[in-house]
Formats: sequence, C-alpha cells, structure tokens
Amino acid sequence: MVRMITVRAEEQVACPKCSRRFPLCEGLSRQAIERHAGEFERAVAEGRKTLEARLAAEAKAQFDIQAKALNEALSAKETTLGRFRQEELALRRQLRELDEAKKNQDLEYQRKLDAERKRIEEQARSQVGEELGRREAQWKAQLESAQREAADLKRKLEQGSQQLQGEALELSLEAMLKSSFPLDEILPVPKGMNGADLIQRVRSPSGLVCGTILWEAKQTKAWQGAWLRKLKDEQQEIGAEFAVIVTAAMPKDAREPFLRDSDVWVTRYDAARPLAECLRAALLELAKQRQANLGRSEKMELLYNYICSPQFGQRLKTLYDGFVAMREELEAEKAALARIWKKREAQLTRMQDGLLSVVGDLQGIGEEALPALDVVAALPTGSEAHEISAPNLVQMKSYLGPGS
Repeated sequence: MVRMITVRAEEQVACPKCSRRFPLCEGLSRQAIERHAGEFERAVAEGRKTLEARLAAEAKAQFDIQAKALNEALSAKETTLGRFRQEELALRRQLRELDEAKKNQDLEYQRKLDAERKRIEEQARSQVGEELGRREAQWKAQLESAQREAADLKRKLEQGSQQLQGEALELSLEAMLKSSFPLDEILPVPKGMNGADLIQRVRSPSGLVCGTILWEAKQTKAWQGAWLRKLKDEQQEIGAEFAVIVTAAMPKDAREPFLRDSDVWVTRYDAARPLAECLRAALLELAKQRQANLGRSEKMELLYNYICSPQFGQRLKTLYDGFVAMREELEAEKAALARIWKKREAQLTRMQDGLLSVVGDLQGIGEEALPALDVVAALPTGSEAHEISAPNLVQMKSYLGPGS
C-alpha cells in the first residue's frame, strides 16, 4: 500500500546541503504538483465510493431488519384479529340461542299466565256475582246522593254569585254617585232595611240639604214587581223624595232606559247617572222654590205635579238622549284620533327605517371615516322610536346641518 503525505505548497522546507529555507512550491515543479493533486483526488473519490457503498449496505440491512419486524407484527395482529372474529361469531351464535330460548320461555310463560287468568276469572265470576250486584246498588245510591249534593251546591253557588254581583253593582253605584256628586252625602241605609242600599242626601253649593234620594241595586236575571212596594215602604220610612231601583233586568214592557212605576223610578245602570242628575236638579229647584215661596203650599203642589207629569219624564229622556249622543260622539272622536295617531306612527317608522338604511350604506362605504353616523345608527326602532333622547336629536341635527 502506497503511503501519501499531503503538505501545502506554501510549506517552508530546508535544504539538506546549505540549510536555506524556501517554500515547497519553489522546489517542486508544476508537473509534480499536478500529478500529486490528481492522485489525491482519485484517492478521495475512491474513499467516498467505498464509504457510500458501506453506508448503503448498512442502511439496507437496517431496513431489512425493520421490515421483517413489521411483517412479523402484522402477521401477529392478523392472527389475533382472526381469533377475535371467531370469538365474535361464537358469541353471536350464543346470543341467538339465548334469544330463541327466551322467546320460547316467554311464550310458555304467557300460555301458563293466560290459563291461570282464565281460571281465576271463572272462579271470580262464580264467586263475586252477588257482591257485584250489591256494590252496584250501593254505588247507584251514592251517585244519586252525590248528584243531589251537587245540585244543592250549584244552587248555593248561584245564590252566592248573585249576591256578590249585587254587592259589586252596589259598590259601583256608590262610587259613581260619590265621584259625580262630591257635594252630596252618600250613606248606607240604616240596619234593618233589607231592600234599599244607599241614601243620597242632596246638598246645594251652600251646604243646605235639599232632599233625599233612596237607591237600591238589583243584579238579577228577572224583574220582580214586589220590589216596588218594598222600596216604596222604605222610602216613606226614611222620608226620601225619590226612590230609584238600578236593575239589570227591566220590566217586560219597558222600552226606555228608565221609567216611573208606582212613584218609584226604575233604571238601567248606564242611565243611572243622567237620572240622578235630573232628580238632583229637581230637588235643588224644589228647595229653591221652597225658600223663595215659604207658605205657598199651592206652588209646592204645582211643582210636585210637574215632577209627576209626563212632561218631566219626557225632559228627563231628552237629557239622557243628549248624554248618550255626547258619549257616542266622544267615542267616535277618540277612535278617529287613534286611527290618525296609528297612521302617523307607521309613517314615522317607515321614515326612520329608510334613514337607518341610508346610514348603514354610508357606514359600509366610509367604514370608520363617518363616526358621527353612529348617533343615527343608535336610534331605537319600532315602538322605541318615541323614546329618542334630546341629546341624540341635537347630535343628529348638528350632523345633518342647520337646514335639516
């Protein structure tokens, strides 16, 4: 084997004869240097090929070892998977066998159960026939008793309901009289009276008692003529000038909202206030005439006859008709205003939705360049549009300009 020593051309060497030092390249010819360089390159190439062959052999051996290990592991897994499949097939066969056995067992149990049930039914049918008959009679008796009790309870509930409705009508009448005539004194009747409910003592603006109106509230389904005589007796006992029955059920021949029968006024609840105003006005006028004409009983008689005359009733009806007409006109005006407000609200909503759409388009185009539009975009929509605050309106107006 040839041994080679590699040195640099600039390496200093000494002459063995004169001991002078000089670079190696000065002592060797160019041809020698090139020859040695070529030999060196060939040696390096051969070493590289030898190293690459050795590394390739080692890599192939390592790969063969790993491939063999993987093949052995795969083979083991396939063997295990095959065993698991065999076990699964065995388990499925066992499950089918168990399910079939359970179905057979359930069928046999159901047959025995049906047979036992049939036997028990036949035995029970033969043993409890008389007992069932006795219990059926007992149940019928209990049912009839319960039906009678239910009928009694229903009747009591209806009576209680009518009583509550009557009390509610009385309270409503009392509230209406107190709110309509604050100068008058509205009192409950003294204890012991079963018909009348309220006493209205009519007072003039100066506080003078001008007369008394006796009120009775009836919330029933049918009119009873006996109410007139009973209230008339209580009117005489109290000394009231007028007696009024406010009822939900008017007499059969009644065609008007109120009428006068046996010196007792009968009215519906919706006509109670106009009638009270008329009767109160009559008492005030009567007291005025009484003060102006003391000792003139004949004029008092004329005034009483006037109050009892058909003309007075006709004027009361005219006043009531005017009251009803005014109420209908008021309701019609309220409905018209409500329609106008609703229409304007819808117009405002459409205008606001259009404004918000324009603002959204501008914000989408200008992105962050138009921050003042956030005030408009933050405005509420729909029913919230009525709650826009004053600062927001000022900011929006300042953005839109002085001409907006």
